[in-house]
Amino acid sequence: MIPERANRRRPDSELAPARKEVAQLFNEAERFFLAGDKEMARRRVRAARKAAMKVRLRIPEHNHRFCRECESYLKQGMNCTVRIRDGIRITRCAECGAVRRKVLNGKR
Repeated sequence: MIPERANRRRPDSELAPARKEVAQLFNEAERFFLAGDKEMARRRVRAARKAAMKVRLRIPEHNHRFCRECESYLKQGMNCTVRIRDGIRITRCAECGAVRRKVLNGKR
């Protein structure tokens, strides 16, 4: 039998500090990336993902900003390409070649 506590939604008071930390780390990653230090940007992305995983926090607002394969910070036109075809956003990382697809507006 599953304990009742396991299905409980985590209160915002527990998640708010983690959200703030993740947002700050992504802002730092962007600053380092624009300054030309891609390795420090990658470290910040890795730290942000680790902080989010620690409290099981989803980060959909930052999902398009990093590559899941190589954990690079992504910036359109600099190290990734974004195409929209038939209602699907296709993002290709220039660092490792990984491709991510996202259906837009539920159309197919």
